[in-house]
Parts: sequence; structure tokens; C-alpha cells
Amino acid sequence: MESSGKDNYGFDGEEKHGATTREKFEVEKKKKRKIKSKWTCCQITLLTLSLLTVAVSVALLIAFPAIFDAILSAKMEVVSGSYSYQLWHYTPVPIFLRFYIYNLTNPEEFSAGGKAVLQEVGPYVYREFHEKKNISFHDNNTVTFYQQRWWTWDQEASGNHTQEDKVVILNTVPVSAAWTLYRNEPLMLPLLNTFFKLVHEELIVTTTAGKVLFEGFTDPVLNATHLGDGSSLPPFLPPGLADYDKFGWFYKRNLSLTYDGLFNMYNGHDSLDNLGVIDWWNYGKETDFFDYPCNLVEGSAGELWPPGQQKTNLSLFSPDLCMTMTLYYKEEVKEDNGLSGYRYWGTNETFPGDGCYCIDEVCAPTGLVNAESCRMGAPAFVSFPHYLHADPSLLDSIEGLSSPDPDKHGFVLDMIPEVGIPIKVTARMQINMLVRPYKQIKILRNVKEVYLPLLWFEEEAVIPDYMARQLQLLLVIMNTPAVYIILGVILVLGVIGAGLVIIYHFKKGKRGRGRVPKS
Repeated sequence: MESSGKDNYGFDGEEKHGATTREKFEVEKKKKRKIKSKWTCCQITLLTLSLLTVAVSVALLIAFPAIFDAILSAKMEVVSGSYSYQLWHYTPVPIFLRFYIYNLTNPEEFSAGGKAVLQEVGPYVYREFHEKKNISFHDNNTVTFYQQRWWTWDQEASGNHTQEDKVVILNTVPVSAAWTLYRNEPLMLPLLNTFFKLVHEELIVTTTAGKVLFEGFTDPVLNATHLGDGSSLPPFLPPGLADYDKFGWFYKRNLSLTYDGLFNMYNGHDSLDNLGVIDWWNYGKETDFFDYPCNLVEGSAGELWPPGQQKTNLSLFSPDLCMTMTLYYKEEVKEDNGLSGYRYWGTNETFPGDGCYCIDEVCAPTGLVNAESCRMGAPAFVSFPHYLHADPSLLDSIEGLSSPDPDKHGFVLDMIPEVGIPIKVTARMQINMLVRPYKQIKILRNVKEVYLPLLWFEEEAVIPDYMARQLQLLLVIMNTPAVYIILGVILVLGVIGAGLVIIYHFKKGKRGRGRVPKS
């Protein structure tokens, strides 16, 4: 059968129409592929910044503890140019030294065997300054230095008191001489009595507050024996008096370079765990003044402690006592400047009096420490003011002193435990003299044995406000997650930013592919 041209024409037309449709579809598909959205410079920049923010945030979150520790170590180690070095080299913290002298109101009755009646007078206030001298750093991460201290009179803080105020006090020179001879050559006590008579030595003297403290007062015994080099010093005087032509508790200490001794201290360069820890004093790790272990030179050198202090105790070496003092944790405190810390204070265990603190089998009552061998060989004993934390019999043996008050008479040190920096120190100590009768010596024949208080002092330092603000910022960083929160927020913003850029880009591309381009 023959087919008609019409049928063939129709078939060919449909075939051609189908081919055209497919071709158009393929062309449009290719055109849509070509309409793919391109990355703009703005999108690339935003995405790069977002990803960079994420990377930096993650890196800082991981590395921040190590970075902070490195910065803290660089600031706190005592090396030339560091923050701690500047504070340590020349102490910028205002220090006040307040003296309270015990005026003996019944000298005749006391000399005849009566109970001493005392009147506390003061304060006599001085400004105190510290500077480290002859500083030498060593390869074993220690630093050697002398500490020079000096004091200036502060009339305003002293109120109505002046250095010219008259006071009646015990003359410690004959008491010390009799004690020394009694301990070493007791058979020579009658000769000492004769010597006292020849030079007209007296047991009680009237002088001024300034002479008792810094200026020194003349004494017949010292005048008769002193040649400047101590070569004529008789055997009955303590060897510590060889360099003194006068007597005063702080006489010759003002601006003395060597009085406090030579220190060697760890500077914290190797580890902050050693920061401020004393290595040796006067070339020794032990002293000759007490028995082991009370003679060990240990603890802080007195101004810096290792970071991370606990609620236990802390120790500091005192050159005035030639011993390490231990202070015990008491409570958490908040100072007026807003800083919080731990309070450590002296207790009855700080000055135990007995055990290895006994000297030549002479032990002190609880609450006293024997300073005889440390300071001039005199029978001097140190306690807290008003015999705080001491044997009650000590206070009962005299009259005129109020009962001890921990707030007024305690030894306290408030410290920021995280960094080991004191924010307030109130160091209070009382000097007492052991007076006992010697039948061979007229001026001491009738006295009763007593630990007689002579004076007490209060050394106070409070960190200034500008330093407090600096430390507050440091503590915020150390004690709160502020830095981690900030870095976390930046990280989240970086992730969100990158995500938004990517979503915007692909949505824009999808919208572009959905549009059919015109032919």
C-alpha cells in the first residue's frame, strides 16, 4: 500500500517539532547552568573575616590559660623591669610605724619590790620607707640584697605627742649587764655592783620619747666603757653593746644598710612557686640563735609570697627576731578598697616560748619568744601587745594595761591568695625585759622578777587605691569566666556570620536558576 504524502508530511512535522522542543530544553538547561551565582568580593571578604574570627577565637580559647600564665609570670617574677621588681625595689606602699611607750609611774615602789604600774603613752608616729640596695641576680634564680629602711617623724599623725615628751622607763643597760655576768661569770657580780656605784648607774631613767626610740640616751656605763671599737668593753656587758655609745631601741637603725642583714631570695624566674621565698640570710640557711628546727631560715623574705596560698598558714622570716614567724589562717576579709583576701594572724603558736626556742635552758612563758641571743645579748623577750595570746600570769604581774584586744593588738596580714600579694599588713609586737633580783647588786637587790613591758609598736601598710584597681582587674580575669564568655560570643558570632554569608549566596544562586532567560 502506498502511503499518502499527507501522512508522511504529518509524521515528519511531529518528528521535527519534538526534536525542536528537546533542543530548546537542552539549551535552556545549559543557560540555567550558566546563570550560577558568582561569589562577590563583599561575600568573600565577609566569609573570610567570619572564618578568621572563628579560627582566632578557637585558638585563644585553647591557648588562653598558657598565655595568661606567661603574662602573669612575666609581671610577677622579680627581674629587672618587671612589675613586681618595681614594687619590691622601692616599696611604694605608704608605711606607718606607731610606737606606744609604757611610762613607769611608780619607779621608787618598783625598785623597792612593788608591782610596776604602767601608763601607755602614744602614738609616736613615723613614716617608714624601704629600698633594696646592692642587688645581685644569680644564675640559680635568686637575688641577693640588703634592705635599707629609714623613718621620718610624722607630727600630724602623732597628734599632741612630740618626740620631746618626757617618759620614765627602765634602764636596760644595767639589767642587761647583770644578766650577762650572771649567765657567764656569776662570781663577778659584786665587782659589777662596785662599778655601778663608781659611775652612778641608775635603774630608772627619765628621758624623752625621741631618745628612747631613735636618738638614743647616754648612760654612765656606756660612757665609761665605750671607745668606739669596743676594745675596752668589759666582760660583763653584752657583746651587742660594743658598737653603741648610747641606747635607744632604734638607735643607729635609721638608713643603716646592714642592720637587717644580707638576704638571698628566690626571684620566681624559674617558677612562681618559689617567688619571694628566702634561700639564706647572712650567708646561712640556719642561725646560731635557737636550736633545730627553730633556727631554720625559711618562709618568705617578708614582702612577696608564691601565688595560690591556701587557708592554712604562711611563714615569713623576721630579721628583728632572727627567726621564722608563722601566721595562721583566720578568715576571709574584704578591705575598704574592695579587694577580698585571706586573713592570717599570730596566735599562741607563733611565740610558743618553749621547746627549741629555749636558750641555755631558759624557756619563756607561752606567748613570749626569747630575743636574747638575737639582739645584743640583753634579756629581751618579744610578745604581742598587752600580752595577747600569752600566759595570763604575765598581765597579772603588772598594773595599768588593759586586757588584750585582738582588733587592737593582733598581728594580722591580709593577702590576695591568688597572687600572693599582701593588701594590708598590721604587724604589732611588744618588747619586754626580764627583770630579776640579784642580791649582790644594790640597784637590783629588791626588785621582783617580772617580764616588764617597755613599749609596743605597730607597723601598718595598706595597698594604695591605684594598685587596688589594677589588682581588681587582674582578679576579674582570674576568677570569672569573663574572658571565656567574650571569646565564646565572638566564636558564635563568627560562625553565624559565616553561615549567613553562605546561605545568602546559595539562596541568591537558586533564585537566579529559577528564572528563564529571554531568547
